[in-house]
Amino acid sequence: MKHVDGRKLRRQLKSLKGTTRKHVTDAIEKSTHEGVRVARVLAPEETGETKKDIHAEFKDQGMTGTVVAIESSAPRAEKDRAYSIEHGRKSGGQGTTEGSHHIWRTRQYLQKKLKGRIRRALNKAAKEVASRG
Repeated sequence: MKHVDGRKLRRQLKSLKGTTRKHVTDAIEKSTHEGVRVARVLAPEETGETKKDIHAEFKDQGMTGTVVAIESSAPRAEKDRAYSIEHGRKSGGQGTTEGSHHIWRTRQYLQKKLKGRIRRALNKAAKEVASRG
């Protein structure tokens, strides 16, 4: 797999116009919402609070989608709780725990699917442009 610089890719995606951009943003939106569903299935189920906090965020007019486990504006205690659920606790006064890694597993699961969806969206847009003349 070829490694692509993130800044270069963002610049290339921002330069997309019209229907190509719409097809790609639709693919990104679909994959991001699928990621939210998968992360909620994989999240641990103690109180249901972790599942409730998982949501999608979009930036750059829909060209960047992120599955978020907790709001960045949340209190520090909530961020610590979400981090310890995802990665576990290795030391501290409350003992040790193993992490559930539900966000990481979601990323691994969707990575290949998203790449294929974007490729199909670009091919679809190219065919539409070619068919118009």
